[in-house]
Amino acid sequence: MITMSVARIAEALQRDFRTAASQLRQTGRRFRTTSQHYLDAADLLDRWAASVGEVRPELLVIYHELMTETADRDRHAELLRQLAFKGAAKTAGEYVAAYISDRTGGGS
Repeated sequence: MITMSVARIAEALQRDFRTAASQLRQTGRRFRTTSQHYLDAADLLDRWAASVGEVRPELLVIYHELMTETADRDRHAELLRQLAFKGAAKTAGEYVAAYISDRTGGGS
């Protein structure tokens, strides 16, 4: 059962991407030796945030429905950074699909 509108789900996801990007930039400033790696991941997160509007609404609903417990939110934060550092997902839609796959047993 959906508890938020698709627009609000998209806004929350976009906010998550932007917050994570900001955190990576701050970390990159603290660890100057690996700062470019952090900055590249943050830039990718910014691109994901910019592409949230292109995510299919049904994927956003599934993503939201899988985000029910603290463990789900923790996994979201972990996977978000993991995929950003690897550059494995190029768009928000690819990230959402990877999250759904991960949470439903499809792996990442």
